[in-house]
Amino acid sequence: MDVFQLKCFISVVDCKSFTEASYEVAISQSSLSKYISKLEDELKVKLFDRSKRQTELTPAGREFDEYARAMLDGYYQMQNAMKKYTVGGILHIGSIEHMGRVGLTTPIASFLNLFPDGDVEIEIDKGDTLSLMNLLISKKIDMAFIAHIISAKRDTSNIDAYDLTAFDRYTLVEDEYHLVVNRNHPLAEREVVSWKELAEEKFVILDKSYSLNSIIRDSFRQVGIVPHIVFECDQVDTILGLIEEDFGVSLLSKRVATSRYDVKSVRIDRPLARNTVLVVPKEMEHKRKLMQQFVRHIVEYYENNKKSEESETK
Repeated sequence: MDVFQLKCFISVVDCKSFTEASYEVAISQSSLSKYISKLEDELKVKLFDRSKRQTELTPAGREFDEYARAMLDGYYQMQNAMKKYTVGGILHIGSIEHMGRVGLTTPIASFLNLFPDGDVEIEIDKGDTLSLMNLLISKKIDMAFIAHIISAKRDTSNIDAYDLTAFDRYTLVEDEYHLVVNRNHPLAEREVVSWKELAEEKFVILDKSYSLNSIIRDSFRQVGIVPHIVFECDQVDTILGLIEEDFGVSLLSKRVATSRYDVKSVRIDRPLARNTVLVVPKEMEHKRKLMQQFVRHIVEYYENNKKSEESETK
């Protein structure tokens, strides 16, 4: 039994869903299930009743929940004792929407747990990638978690217009944009579709305040197609709800698409890459001890998760 297994268990309890919990801890659902199964094997009990639509604890799971939280609290207290001489302060951070679905909430919360006396505060401004980059360039925020979208067709991205020589970039999560369709859609059972096969589809997409909008249009333009866009808005949940009602299809991050909505995601040939990236001014990171500690904590969290997931697939 290790600390990460406890985090996985508690995330499933709090989210009441293996899918949602997988986003919180930033690993695949299959890997999360393996961690829980190993924990159950070690304890020789079943912790979750998987026969119901909503994940529920068994009697043994409810009792273990108390011990798991106490053990994790003890771990955080130990970490705090080791870091009690760290200088406190306030971090002003920009972040993309849907923090939980790309696994950002857990490492940020665990960082704050290192300072139970409230010596450190984190203020978060949410927005789309371009607005966050503008805040960062104008020094209105200390750092930003952004969505770096890369087009495979032209090797261009949504942040190419910015001079980033004065910034360090840390890729935390690598993802792709998939075609998202209703489960009864003719393409729902396909493993891969081409861009040209989407010429007649009705698209519901994020509006022009998002850089994804122009990249989608440009990607279709490269294959000689004008996409049939019937609806645009600034809410991912609205788009997923429309797809669930079989009103059109969309292109969304795989992690976001395979959430609590009853939809299917299908990979596109030569897909758009969608990476969660932490952008930090080099000068600020080197000058402020708290920023250094935060960046190191976040990067190590995702590196450890990636190693854990890779070891599970071997």
